[in-house]
Amino acid sequence: IQQTADQFMGANLLSWLALVPSGFALEHRFWQLFTYSFLHGDVMHLALNLLMLVFIGGEIEGLWGTRRFASFYFFCSTIAGVTYLLLQLVVWGPDGLQVPMIGASGAIYGILMAYGLLFGERQLLFMMIFPMKAKYFVWVLAGVAFFTTVFSGRGGLAAAAHLGGMAGGLFYLWAWSRMRIIGKARGASGVGSGGVFGKFKRASHQRKSSHLKLVINNDGKSENQKSGPKPPTFH
Repeated sequence: IQQTADQFMGANLLSWLALVPSGFALEHRFWQLFTYSFLHGDVMHLALNLLMLVFIGGEIEGLWGTRRFASFYFFCSTIAGVTYLLLQLVVWGPDGLQVPMIGASGAIYGILMAYGLLFGERQLLFMMIFPMKAKYFVWVLAGVAFFTTVFSGRGGLAAAAHLGGMAGGLFYLWAWSRMRIIGKARGASGVGSGGVFGKFKRASHQRKSSHLKLVINNDGKSENQKSGPKPPTFH
């Protein structure tokens, strides 16, 4: 749709849906922070991101469920977009206001970060040839993105967005784990669940249910495992 509308119908979807710093900051097109990840430079750009989403994201979605996976995906995409906006405004200033960014790679890098933490011992093929554990694979990609950012000038800002997506994914997982720890601590002390009275009710319920036996879930999964317009910056 994007290619057809832009090339044959003159729709210029990039100016409306890509993440353009001037459009976001000056024209209040805040939706671009969400829509930019759906646009891509060409079919190969789209295909590579989709393949990573299927191969890596599918397993995490199966572990977390669709709702949590979707929230994680768009959180990483948003952080990647914010990273790009800030760098364009701070590093390039007015010269970077018209340079759009498109592509889902910021979210994909966040998913790779989660995969490396959840399934760190899995074997992946780096460049489709070299076997490598997932936890090392993630560090290699982070290193490539970092050096691309440092040595590629303006084109490296898209790679910086990749790092932003990875950092967003790491923060999301840290915040989620902290919330679970705090929730378990409150449940154990009776805080947030009726205080002393709630604790008494739970103890009474446990006495009534003491004859019940634990049934193991055999699914094998656990939470601890899931001036004119310039060329767009692809990532």
